Amino acid sequence: MFAGRYLWWMLIAIGTFVFCAIYFDYVGWTIIQFSGCERNAGSCGPLISLMGGAVKPAGFWLCGGIVLFCMLARILFLRLSLLWSIAAIVWFAASTDFPTIFVSIWEGHVQLDAIFGVLPLPLLFLVLFAAYLLVPFEDDDRQPLGSWRLPRYAAALTAAHVTLWAFANQPNLPLLLAGKMQMPSLGAAIANLQPQLNYLAELGIDDTTPIYASLMIFACALLASLLPQQKVEVAWLSLQIFMSSGSPRRRSGRV
Repeated sequence: MFAGRYLWWMLIAIGTFVFCAIYFDYVGWTIIQFSGCERNAGSCGPLISLMGGAVKPAGFWLCGGIVLFCMLARILFLRLSLLWSIAAIVWFAASTDFPTIFVSIWEGHVQLDAIFGVLPLPLLFLVLFAAYLLVPFEDDDRQPLGSWRLPRYAAALTAAHVTLWAFANQPNLPLLLAGKMQMPSLGAAIANLQPQLNYLAELGIDDTTPIYASLMIFACALLASLLPQQKVEVAWLSLQIFMSSGSPRRRSGRV
């Protein structure tokens, strides 16, 4: 998927999400008013349940499906490792509960501080990587994730770190495997493994500080991979030459 088409579909997904989160309830209220269901007692309940319980969540799932599909298509187009696709899927799965807090926005029950307070950390990684994929690498000679080893390895390691943490903090996964997929042994094994993975991902401190540190390193690595390598190498070589030769006064023999 080209960068322009990727941007187009991402804007459609964002617009649909904003509409479902903020303006959908006004549209639903208008539909209920024109339906005339208030004339018969109890007849508005099924319509309200349909609008808020089925149509609105379907809109959120549509937005998420567009974002995930476009990211996977963009990753394949840029010929990145399939491990990035797995990471994107895990981050997306760990962020699926986030749209549920927008259910009562119309009534004013949800404030911005409450939204930022429950913002999933994997969602931040997903947003950063989705924004990074907007760069039109196919229009020039730049390589995705850069040609330097340090930014590539830093981005990969931090992505693997948060993927491990997101996988370890998915309590619904064992229930899904044991219930709907009829694999109770696998679900029990994952449920027993998740606390150990969480302890490993949090470096044994039982806090999300390492995840925030990985987020900062991940963002810096993505930004560093966009820098022109040749110019940075020339600047670094010039700095090394200057530091090794000393100041002009020292070279002239004056103190």
